[in-house]
Amino acid sequence: MNIIMIVFIILGLLMLAAMFYNVILYQRPGIYPPKKILKARAASLGSIGGILFAAGVLFAIFFK
Repeated sequence: MNIIMIVFIILGLLMLAAMFYNVILYQRPGIYPPKKILKARAASLGSIGGILFAAGVLFAIFFK
């Protein structure tokens, strides 16, 4: 169970880091990649990353 917890937390953190990277790209001036795609990508990465991170923390709390 510890491996699953660690994997969930690491994947969640990686996806949240990717979300912040896409937010930084969204704020920079320019036209490529389109802002609409960056916004959708950041939203999906952030939501999935947050869910995975929260699941990993809950696993750590309840199954320790």
